[in-house]
Amino acid sequence: MERLSTLIIEGVYKPGDRLVERELCDRLGVSRTSIREALRQLEAERLVQLIPNKGPVVRQLSKQEFLDLWEIRATLECLAARRFASQGTDQDIAMLEQRIHALEAALQQKDRHFVRVAKNDFFECFMQGSGNLGLPDLLRQLNTQLSFMWASSLRVPGRPTESIRDLLALLEGIKARDSEAAHAAAVIYNMRARKIALAYLEEVLHAAKADGQAPKKTGTRRTRAPAKKLQEA
Repeated sequence: MERLSTLIIEGVYKPGDRLVERELCDRLGVSRTSIREALRQLEAERLVQLIPNKGPVVRQLSKQEFLDLWEIRATLECLAARRFASQGTDQDIAMLEQRIHALEAALQQKDRHFVRVAKNDFFECFMQGSGNLGLPDLLRQLNTQLSFMWASSLRVPGRPTESIRDLLALLEGIKARDSEAAHAAAVIYNMRARKIALAYLEEVLHAAKADGQAPKKTGTRRTRAPAKKLQEA
């Protein structure tokens, strides 16, 4: 399941793409039973959606779903920022600083895989440093559902540098043990990231609408397939 999840999160399979069992078996070198179990788990995590007469597809959020999920995510991050500033240990803070610089290095390399890993490491450290045992799991679940947007900032000139500045402002608030400053930095970071992710989502939804919501076969260009071929897939 983790390998298929990674392919979706890294954008190999995009929102709306059909997930054809035989193609996934060939690509991942596993049995259909394993693929079906993985698809069931990813459906439970709301990363995959089962559509009647089409089969499993990568789930595509509506604009309202995105806004609702982001509101929760921003709330959790602001809570984590305040708690980290007041309760994080010196070791937690040192680790957070290391994670930010690792993310900065990944962004400079422009390697999508390393950026994703570095972002995950940062958020894991950020949540753990809050001292709230429930926050890491909650944010992990939200980020899975919002996985389409993790690389959206790479498309905007200057945003990677700006995001690091925002995270360094967050770090300074935490280092100063200033919960209000940390909270304010988290708000600014989320507002900017939300704007970029929303613009990307609207592009995706517009493209899907223009395409007539035609089901897309994984690994192929987005074209309308004849009805007979859809039945055979």
